[in-house]
Amino acid sequence: MARKRRATKSHKSVFAVAVALSLAFAGLAGPSSAAAAIKYKQPACGKFQKQVNNSTGAKKRAAKRKLKQCKANSQVYKQVRNSHFYGYRADDVKIDTIYCGNGKWQDDVDLDGEVHTQGWRIIDAKVRKNGDFTAVVEAWIPGGRHVQGLIKTGGQWQVGYEFSGKINAASDVEKRDAKAACANL
Repeated sequence: MARKRRATKSHKSVFAVAVALSLAFAGLAGPSSAAAAIKYKQPACGKFQKQVNNSTGAKKRAAKRKLKQCKANSQVYKQVRNSHFYGYRADDVKIDTIYCGNGKWQDDVDLDGEVHTQGWRIIDAKVRKNGDFTAVVEAWIPGGRHVQGLIKTGGQWQVGYEFSGKINAASDVEKRDAKAACANL
């Protein structure tokens, strides 16, 4: 009878080791699979409005700040979607990027760059009363993020790169309508 008990314990420990190894391998494969499924899209502001309506005190003030930021991001998103930005940054890097309303975007359009379908969104928008703004376009790419800083001043568009919350090397670019191009992406 003692022999059966040892066999049973041994069998259980082998099973436990097998389960642990399979979970470890699944954990290694998990992040890359999960990262491939990431979809960036411009969030709706309704959830923040609900938080404002259903909270009080400090939580209500925090919800109001989030709602204001969401509305600013959405305002800029509406101006950027279905647009093609073309020109050069101040550090002589060529800008040739399309952002579509359906979530697709393409960099290096003239060179038939890869069309990304994981989506994009506007973050950290700061809109002034006259409609001028600064904002950051963010998109997921394999191995990191695609980030561009946008500035609109008096109807003139500028693109730069974002670093530490600032837009650097911004220079004037041409903003073109990309509805036809977006329909073909």
